[in-house]
Amino acid sequence: MPSAAKTSMPIIGVVFLILGLLNFMNGGNWVVWVILGFLFGGFGIFGASRPGNGGDA
Repeated sequence: MPSAAKTSMPIIGVVFLILGLLNFMNGGNWVVWVILGFLFGGFGIFGASRPGNGGDA
């Protein structure tokens, strides 16, 4: 898989997580945004900096 595709998916997930956080603070429907952030790989940024996380060998 090209490196651009690997890096773009977590960025989209992070955008959804930020929208979820903003909606949570405003009292809106934040659960949908957090689920979308999870599905698009937004939580992958927390483990991305660890070396040897099972990438392509």
